[in-house]
Amino acid sequence: MERGAAVDAAEPPRARLDRERILDAAEAIVHREGVGRLTMRRIGTELGSDPTAIYRHFRGKDELLVQLADRLFGTEIDVDPALPWREQMKIELRHAMYRYRSHPELARLLAVQPDDTPSLQRIAERNLQTLTERGLSDAQAAMMFQVIENHVVGTGLYYAHVEDADDPRLRDPGAMRRAYALLPADRFPNAVRAAAHLFPDLDAAYDFGSDLILDAIERLVAQGGDEPGSTSTDGVPTP
Repeated sequence: MERGAAVDAAEPPRARLDRERILDAAEAIVHREGVGRLTMRRIGTELGSDPTAIYRHFRGKDELLVQLADRLFGTEIDVDPALPWREQMKIELRHAMYRYRSHPELARLLAVQPDDTPSLQRIAERNLQTLTERGLSDAQAAMMFQVIENHVVGTGLYYAHVEDADDPRLRDPGAMRRAYALLPADRFPNAVRAAAHLFPDLDAAYDFGSDLILDAIERLVAQGGDEPGSTSTDGVPTP
């Protein structure tokens, strides 16, 4: 009986440690406590494992963070295929931007990595397919994909910086508009006239930029390969 009781009281065998389990634990910590609290020791505690075991799967914290960022930024959103293509693209563009906006520390890390991680490669393939299916040439699709990436990444990182900043003025567009309205009209006539419209809602400004990009795609498709906006022999779009 004593031996049987000892067996019953024994802890169940732990699941084998692998990269996915480690990333699962790291993601849970980031969602609960933020990237700043993520350490190898903290991950080890989360897994009930020796932190040094993590180094058999990742060379260090930087590599782990890049892989975690790639995993989080590779999430996709379900879009109703019955929607017009523009609305589908706008939904996907908003989702892409919010990935950067919601995880600023990981976003900054991923933004300076080569675009050769699995999730970024899948995103590139999906976007290039969408653009070529709309009627763009490979060269046009590649250039437009870069424009889209600049829009998504640049806006997402900028918004993340603004929202994380300590200066409350950055989160008070009304105060900024009033400040511009009070500028000397003889020196800043255009800024004073436009003051009531400056510093619009961040999401509205982003959607406006997305619409400009989608308008450009439609113009390129309408113009066709031999019209302005097609590519020269070296693959560069002509003016």
